[in-house]
This record gives sequence, C-alpha cells and structure tokens, in this order.
Amino acid sequence: MEIQLIIDHLVKEIALFKELVTILQIETEDLVSRDYKGLYETISRKEHLLVRIGSMGKIRQKLISDCANGLGITGEQNLTSIIDKTGGSRTEELKNCRDTIYSLAESVKELNDLNSKVIKGSLENISKTLGFLGNFLPNSNYKASGAFEGFAIKGSRLNEGA
Repeated sequence: MEIQLIIDHLVKEIALFKELVTILQIETEDLVSRDYKGLYETISRKEHLLVRIGSMGKIRQKLISDCANGLGITGEQNLTSIIDKTGGSRTEELKNCRDTIYSLAESVKELNDLNSKVIKGSLENISKTLGFLGNFLPNSNYKASGAFEGFAIKGSRLNEGA
C-alpha cells in the first residue's frame, strides 16, 4: 500500500515537472520575442509551480521514509533502496517514475541554461548599445571635482556673488 502511495505521488510530481518544462519553453519564447509582459506572467507561473514542486518533494521524502521503515531498510532511505528491496510490477513502475523524473529534471536544467544564455546575450547587447550611444554624448563642461574643463575657478569674485 505504501508503495502505491509513492507511485501515485510520483505521477503527480511528473505532471508538475512536465508543466515546468512547458513553462520554461514559453519563457524561452518570451525572451527571444522580447515579450516582456508575457515574460512577467510566465515567471509568475513558474514561481508558483516551483513552490508546489518544492512542497511535493517534502511529501515524497516522508512517503519514502515511511515505506523504507516499513520494509526494514536501515541507512540511506531513498527511492533506489526501496526499488532494490521490493520486487514485482511495482518495482518497474517505481523505476519508470524515477527515470522519468530524472529525465525531466535534465530537461529543466537544459532549458534553464538556454534561458540564461539568452538573457546574458541580451545584456551584452544592451551594454554594447549603451557604449555605442555614449560615444555620441558631448564632453562635459564640468569634471567630477567641480572644476571646469581645463582650469579650476579661483578668485574673490565668487565670494561676492558675482
């Protein structure tokens, strides 16, 4: 019974990870098309989903711990130790769920890396554009010290309010 609870839970997690992959793909499209309104909405959806995935991970760990204790597993209690201890069709279901989650986690990592590269590229373009535009700015009359270009103002006329 505990193994079925883990399988049911992993199926729910798989659905969440698939949704996360979809959202990350939408995020990539928003970044490339420079749809900033869509990007903000996508990021909001992603943050909400990540909170849900985080809470599901805590529940999964408790289910695994309870099942491992029920099976008499001592030491490291994880999904692999449960798979090694059990047998039959449940073992294959657990393996398939575990492998699917690993695969989806790799997809998430790849999409995050891609989105990171797109963002870095955009920031580089912004820096280059600002540098290019900065070449057209006229020279300043004042320096950071408050002095005019080329000479400092001295004399008594400044004190007189001239």
